Amino acid sequence: MSMGAEGDAEGPGEAYYTKIKELIEAGGIEEAARLFDSLDPPSAYAVTLRLSSDERYRLFAKTSLGSLAEVLARLPDEVVYEIVIVKGVDEVLKILLSLPLDEIVDVLEKLPPRYRAKLVELMPRELSDEVSRILRYPPESVGSVMTPQVPVFNWNTKVGDAISVYVSRDKLGLYDRHHYIYVVNDEGKLFGWIDVKTFLTKPKDATLKACVQKPPAVVEVTRDREHAAKLAVDYDLLEVPVVDHGGRFLGAVTLDDILDVLVNEYSEDLLKFGGFIEAVRGSYIALSPLKLTLRRVPMLLYLYAMNAITGSIVASFTSTIERLAVLAAFLPMLADNSGNIGAQASTLILRSMALGEVRLSRIDAFRVLLKELVVSSLMAFILGPMAFAIAFGVVWFTTASVATALRVSLVVVIALIASCYVSDLVGAFLPMLLARLSVDPAVASAPLITTIGDIAAATVYFWVAAGLLFAASA
Repeated sequence: MSMGAEGDAEGPGEAYYTKIKELIEAGGIEEAARLFDSLDPPSAYAVTLRLSSDERYRLFAKTSLGSLAEVLARLPDEVVYEIVIVKGVDEVLKILLSLPLDEIVDVLEKLPPRYRAKLVELMPRELSDEVSRILRYPPESVGSVMTPQVPVFNWNTKVGDAISVYVSRDKLGLYDRHHYIYVVNDEGKLFGWIDVKTFLTKPKDATLKACVQKPPAVVEVTRDREHAAKLAVDYDLLEVPVVDHGGRFLGAVTLDDILDVLVNEYSEDLLKFGGFIEAVRGSYIALSPLKLTLRRVPMLLYLYAMNAITGSIVASFTSTIERLAVLAAFLPMLADNSGNIGAQASTLILRSMALGEVRLSRIDAFRVLLKELVVSSLMAFILGPMAFAIAFGVVWFTTASVATALRVSLVVVIALIASCYVSDLVGAFLPMLLARLSVDPAVASAPLITTIGDIAAATVYFWVAAGLLFAASA
């Protein structure tokens, strides 16, 4: 099997990574650099991520990095910084000047401020002004991902004149990838758009004002970039026009950026739901163990403190456990069950909110309440008999007392039913509450909801147990 075939079977660049790593370790850095420069961008990207930092430093010093140009904006912050350190700002500037404007901005945002400022200063004046304008927008805003390099014409322009300008500018590479021609009025406000194919077939003497149609949706430049991606999905758009607060046209969020936004937002939400307070930027493979640890520890410390509440609840019922030690055997089962129920509910609501199926309204909140109450009841109806049977079997086998087995089984079932309702409703409404408070609902992480479920299960379980045992002894 050839190296190319192996790479396809194992993933982009996998076989090349092994070969390049062996060459670097053997001192064949020049040969490794030639092989790296011959790779296609996806393979070069994969190899770069898998090499160690020291190996990358040695390789970058000998390569032109032309194979990485197309994927430079996708590389982790650490790797982009290494490239600047090794190649210097002048070499990096040459690569940046070959990229679309939005990708230039993406790369610059990965760099420390002093390097970013130096690169912007060295750019041609017109490009520098455009880059600086986009860099002023917050990183999560629409402005940070839009491109102003799309065809824009005044509404009174004749189609023939517009085509002539469009063709000449397109040949010079002055436009990013696009699907539409944008038309503005005399004040620069967006009037309409027309797809490129239709534009080129319109009568040459017609004005653009008579040829365009109103876009299905537009997005303000300061809105969250996720909103632009959602509009593209809702209206099935290849591009989303961007305007300022006064309706003046500024640029467009194109399909490649829409896809990047969707992937990034999904990744961030997934990490937050997994218990990361701060999203991990870049590749897992390229990140150092120390940085991964620093991202994971804060939530673990917070949850450890939260779990102290569960511990204090259990400790407060020591006398109850001493009277019937077998009670302790069922707490982990109840806690895990309640945590799983809460995490399931939260996942479903987060997904529905992301798709626009559930909105932050009283009507939808009431619908969620009714639906989850029914779901909780059905789950309790299904899980209750199984929990009763398991508890009865364990206690009867341990104590040989049918009366004790019945009482403990009843306690387990009551606690399970109560924790089902509490965990399900908390899991369903916590994301909605956070969104209402303008907090990212994805921070309603699975570990956090699980901890709340643990607290609810332990409280109900031992409270019911103490009450039934007291009643029995009385």
